[in-house]
Amino acid sequence: MATVAINNGMNAGLLAVRILSAGIPRLIEAMEIFLREQEKEVLGKVSKLEKLGWEDYEKQRTGSK
Repeated sequence: MATVAINNGMNAGLLAVRILSAGIPRLIEAMEIFLREQEKEVLGKVSKLEKLGWEDYEKQRTGSK
């Protein structure tokens, strides 16, 4: 049994890949690559957030003044 958030297709897709990987092993490697890229992206954002502070980070992210 599994649940995913409403309007969160990404998590539903990732769950589907995990389920399908039981019968299609190459999906495991593809999922690992995807998750490593996601981790790099998140860590980059964390680093930027720590450097700028949340207010400046948000201004830069949204393009607001």
